[in-house]
Amino acid sequence: MNESLAATLGELQAQIYWLHDAENFAELASAASTIYMKLGYTQQQAATAGNLISQAYQLSDDAANAQKTGDFDKEMQFYHQAKDKLTEVETTLVYQTSIAIHQMKWWMYFRHRQKLQVLLHLFLQNFKAVGLINLLTAIKLTYFLMEIGRVHKSRNIETTKHNAIQYWAELLKIKPPQYPYLG
Repeated sequence: MNESLAATLGELQAQIYWLHDAENFAELASAASTIYMKLGYTQQQAATAGNLISQAYQLSDDAANAQKTGDFDKEMQFYHQAKDKLTEVETTLVYQTSIAIHQMKWWMYFRHRQKLQVLLHLFLQNFKAVGLINLLTAIKLTYFLMEIGRVHKSRNIETTKHNAIQYWAELLKIKPPQYPYLG
C-alpha cells in the first residue's frame, strides 16, 4: 500500500467536500478528476468522471432545494438524475458492479437525517464494490465515511482529511477490482 497515494487521495476527497460547500463545481470536478488520474485511469476517463461527479453534486443540491420547498416529486427527479450521472461515471470507469444507486440514496438520506439508512447505503456502496471476501474492509470503509460526514458537518477540515486518508489507506490495501468511491 502506498501511504503517499492514500494521503493524496484523502486530501483530495476532503477538498471535494469543501468545494461542494463553496459551490465551486469547476474545482470539484478537477479534484475528482485528479483522484481518478492517481488511481490509474486515463486522462479522458478521469476528466469525464470528474465532470459527471460535479454535475451529480449540483443535482443533489437541486434536490435539497426541492426538499426545502416541499416538492417531493421534483426532489426525487433530481436525485434520480444525480444517480444517472453517477451511473455514467461507472460506465466511464468500466465498473462491473453498479453502486451509484447507493451513493444517491445515502446522499438523500443524509439530507433527510435518516442515519440508519445512510449507514446502510454507505455500507452497500462499499460492500458491493469490494465483495464478501473483504467484508471487514467494507465495514471499516463505512465507518470512515460516516466519520468524514460527521466531522465535515462540524467544519473540522483536519479530522475530515485524517478520516479520508484512513479510508483510502484501508481501500488501497486490498487493491479492489473497482473503487466504491464516486465523489
